[in-house]
Amino acid sequence: MQLIDRVKDCNGCGACRVACKYQCVKIKENEEGQLRPVVDENGCQKCNACMLYCPLYNPVELPEFEDFYDCKEDVRKRDMAPIYRAAMRSVKEGKHTEFIGTLCQIAALKSLRGDKLANNLILYPVYCDEEQRASNPACAACRFYK
Repeated sequence: MQLIDRVKDCNGCGACRVACKYQCVKIKENEEGQLRPVVDENGCQKCNACMLYCPLYNPVELPEFEDFYDCKEDVRKRDMAPIYRAAMRSVKEGKHTEFIGTLCQIAALKSLRGDKLANNLILYPVYCDEEQRASNPACAACRFYK
């Protein structure tokens, strides 16, 4: 069964890709240009790690952010798996770590870290504007924006 069938309003954050130790989850762009997970059913071991680390399936609580930032690149279209891994590795090594992302990407990073944020992790949230939210049903239904 595909993740998209189990996660209502998947936002394509990519936490499931990082969580899958069998590397069966890929993030692909669908016909509407939205990033969505695709599972290789032949390699999947049904461990459900992809679901356990999904911030929509197992919601996380985000801190309140007063400031949101502009970002020159489209942070929604990045390959997030290597970015999450680099951030988690840097935090674990005790380094000052800065993470720029949308609220769903920040939620994914927090979920991958066991629903915890470290003191050496500085978050820079990027606001999804109304046009972005209107163009993507998952963004329109985003539970991380209040």
